[in-house]
Amino acid sequence: KLIIDIKIQNIYIFGNKYLSDDYIIEKADLKDYPSYFLNFSFKISDKLKEDPFIKDASIKKHFFGVVEITVEENKVLFYKEYDKKYVLETKEEVNSLPFSYTPVTLINYVPDTIYDNLLNKYKKINNEIISKISEIKYDPSDYDNSRFMIYMNDGNYVYITLSKFDSINYYNEIYSTLEGKKGILYLDSGNHFVEIKN
Repeated sequence: KLIIDIKIQNIYIFGNKYLSDDYIIEKADLKDYPSYFLNFSFKISDKLKEDPFIKDASIKKHFFGVVEITVEENKVLFYKEYDKKYVLETKEEVNSLPFSYTPVTLINYVPDTIYDNLLNKYKKINNEIISKISEIKYDPSDYDNSRFMIYMNDGNYVYITLSKFDSINYYNEIYSTLEGKKGILYLDSGNHFVEIKN
């Protein structure tokens, strides 16, 4: 048997949280377990990195036709309701996701200059806090055209401006002082809370 005829026997995939192994194997063009020697590591890596959901991919080849693929995924930042696009951390926009995931929804249009700033600020929010956010609404005031209202999954509302956007990272600490009350947290001007009584 020619050495060139030796096929890939096993593919092991690491680092994927949302993308399925099958998706990655297909994007790497390895689903038919082709030649082990003709599929160079750098070519497999390049093919994977063409996919918008894959930030990085490293390939290791072992004896007996074993290929190890380690990927780093691009995060989905949010879903823009007004034009039905998912925004990735690379700022690339896609029409659909190849996996099941419900991201934060940006519910209305944001002017370009402010939108770009929003993306940069949003990328710095802790994942744990993002998981507590339901929707974001662009809600400029007379004093600040970069103000947003954030709807939290726990029923609270947070007003915040881009200049103070990173203060949402302290939401858990602030929430623990509210004693279970529901209402509006004004992080845009100072740091006060107004309870909403049902």
